[in-house]
Amino acid sequence: MKNQDPSQELLQSIFSLYTHGKFQQALTESSQMLKKFPNSINLLNIAGASNSGLMQFDSAIKNYEQVLSINPLYAEALYNMGIALKCKGDLEMAIHSYKEAIKIKPNYAEAHFNMGNALKDKGELDLALISYNEALKIKPKNAGIYNNMGNILKDKGDLEMAIEHFKKALKIEPENANAYNNIGNALKNINPEVALVNFNQALKIKPGFAKAKSNMVNFLTTFTPKKENLNLIVLVNEEIRKINHITSGVISDEQAVGLFSKSVSCINSFGLNIKTQLSQAYRRNSVDLNCRRHKSIFNRHKIIPKFCFNCYKVQIEPKSIIELIKLFIIFDQLKLNKNNTRKCNVELRPEISGFYKGLIYCSDLQQANQIAEYLDKIIVQRIGSGLTPKIKRGCSEYAISFPDYKEINNSGAQLMSYIEDWKVIEEVHDREKPIYAEKGRRESLSGLNLSDILVIQKWIDYAKGIGDPTVDLLNQNTIYYPVIYNKAKERLDKFNYIY
Repeated sequence: MKNQDPSQELLQSIFSLYTHGKFQQALTESSQMLKKFPNSINLLNIAGASNSGLMQFDSAIKNYEQVLSINPLYAEALYNMGIALKCKGDLEMAIHSYKEAIKIKPNYAEAHFNMGNALKDKGELDLALISYNEALKIKPKNAGIYNNMGNILKDKGDLEMAIEHFKKALKIEPENANAYNNIGNALKNINPEVALVNFNQALKIKPGFAKAKSNMVNFLTTFTPKKENLNLIVLVNEEIRKINHITSGVISDEQAVGLFSKSVSCINSFGLNIKTQLSQAYRRNSVDLNCRRHKSIFNRHKIIPKFCFNCYKVQIEPKSIIELIKLFIIFDQLKLNKNNTRKCNVELRPEISGFYKGLIYCSDLQQANQIAEYLDKIIVQRIGSGLTPKIKRGCSEYAISFPDYKEINNSGAQLMSYIEDWKVIEEVHDREKPIYAEKGRRESLSGLNLSDILVIQKWIDYAKGIGDPTVDLLNQNTIYYPVIYNKAKERLDKFNYIY
């Protein structure tokens, strides 16, 4: 069956719609023309790309399958199908598709590069590095490849080699904002002043760079610059940190609201427009519990890692957003022997009950009991009665699969203990998909910061979604995070919010 195409002029016209982001129009016109030219590889490719642009990945894959039925050796169709499969979340099939494209076209640098991306997302870091190296052999002056390799090396803990790769990216593209941002991330724990210089440079090159903004905001929760810095984020953060804090006595509603209002006024006075990806306000110590690794093992193998059998948490569930802010103030000032990591957050996981939560992570049950008793006294003194600390075990998701895990025995062995057969599964996982704990992590600074206020703005949208009447005290009329607002509303269909 011969390939049939409309005129080059018509093809170019339809392709131009796609390149200008008019995906629906490009799809409509290519689909109409396919009725006349059903075997046009060019039209099918445009339809596939347009479907991908519209996030209709299954339809895109069907378009590329049609191309391959006409020409099984069309490497570009296999490559494009790999992109659609990766976007759909099917990493295994995406990698297979890239491999098939490379068989046909061994010097296909983009296929090697994207296969590296898929392998990285799959957790196969060493294989990803091999794919990136293959891409570099074909296109040695590609800054993006060096950036991605550097990020993998950073995740593996090889900061020196990571920084070397980021600098290679800058030799190729001196104005590469990604490379400066990545150097900042690599240096944040070992040379914070230089890290800040690199975050600054990334934002000078690309002022709207959301990832660099987010990294700088989070970085400033653990570091106070010693040198003068005129970056707007740094200036706003410094002003918020000057706001007087409530260090003793009962925290009134007016005081809690006042801290937030003064901070928002500070943000507005500088004209800073910024959002956060976080929904949790942390005060952390220098120990990375490596929860990403533990959850990866649970999600993939449906077993509870051994580490998590010694993990306990003290949990408090405030009844309102005002109480949540008060609890956050307490957590910020809490003095614990081990400076345990603690956080306040809104609950977003669809399978977990509750709305507002405060959590303190503990290394054993005895420590959890001691902290719970100590915290109970402080809460009564500073907020009042009604918020009783409870001791929980590990991550809430574990108890859904293993109900016995959540049962706590204070006078002997726990109802569920680690199953030794799982040890081999953990070892294999760590070899195949290693996730490394962060080394040299900096502790959180006490006192309010910009990140906290941005998170509280998100909490307010959540509070509006669940109908919390105390949210009106905070005078935030704008909904900054519609997704959070809608998720909160949806929770009311499953869980009852009682004020």
